[in-house]
Amino acid sequence: MATLKDVANLAQVSLTTASIVASGRGELKRISPATIQRVYEAIEQVHYQPNQNARLLRAKSARSPVLAFYWPLDFRVNILGRRLSNLYGVLLEQDLDYEIVVQTYFNGHLEDRLAPLITGRYSGAIIAGASDADSLQLEAASLVTPVVLMNTDSQRYSTVGISHEQMGLQVASLLHKKGYEECAIVKSAELHRGTAKRTKAFLYACAQLGISVLPQWSFSGPATITGGAQATLEYCALTKRPKALYYEKDCMAQGGLYTLLRCGVAVPGDVELLSLGMQEPETMQYLTPSISCVSVPPNVDKQAMAVLLELLEHPPADPIHVELEPLVQLRESFTLPAPS
Repeated sequence: MATLKDVANLAQVSLTTASIVASGRGELKRISPATIQRVYEAIEQVHYQPNQNARLLRAKSARSPVLAFYWPLDFRVNILGRRLSNLYGVLLEQDLDYEIVVQTYFNGHLEDRLAPLITGRYSGAIIAGASDADSLQLEAASLVTPVVLMNTDSQRYSTVGISHEQMGLQVASLLHKKGYEECAIVKSAELHRGTAKRTKAFLYACAQLGISVLPQWSFSGPATITGGAQATLEYCALTKRPKALYYEKDCMAQGGLYTLLRCGVAVPGDVELLSLGMQEPETMQYLTPSISCVSVPPNVDKQAMAVLLELLEHPPADPIHVELEPLVQLRESFTLPAPS
């Protein structure tokens, strides 16, 4: 088994420097970025793993265990507060004195923030919003920290999330049940793994069910309320508009509803709206009219924390995988006929 001395020799630094960097205190001790990088590369090459038991024993006398919550720096930051509240809720229910730190990262560059998981600086981590590139970086990394991926597929790490494909299929199924044969779509201009899978499944199901989604009925904009409002202007400008409109993002549906009403397009009289839901249910429930959604279950983050705690308390031989069902929330913007 590799030792810290092996790391120091390979990185050509002192044992003290190797120890400081391995414990995640390199920047605090003003060690140069180049040296920190050499030490991390050496840790990877020799497959050095810190003595976790010794680290935890030392940590217990100094501070509570620290869990990291990895979150991408993009439009999804607007739901970060809800996620944190849910994670802390699980700890409070179980009377656990753990700390949670938020580790932000840019999509495609998750590897730049993996050092604490390689050196064992955190007791455990939940990683949300990983892109395809991030997933590849995770699969290649030598992590010593227990990790749970949220809404990301993996055979190597434990996962909790919804089936992206199932969400897309559910939307198409609702349109089919209502008898629609045409649908317009408002998409995010940003490419994200989960969103792409959901939309691909939606379009495939529409084709199978005889629902046309023509290219001229597809509009895109930034994944924001403003982006949704502006993209919906193009829909309103159509001479012949489909009577069903699907939004990839609930924030875009909020802006879209504003534009529709300003342009004199009645909802649900002239067009019915369906959206994927990522935010708190009340965000869409108290609009006028309220917007129907196929949503990520509000307990996905709580399930992720429960799995992480299981990994810490009773480490399993194999990764744990939990798949949750999408939540259908029909409101005023789209309804189904009452059963006869």
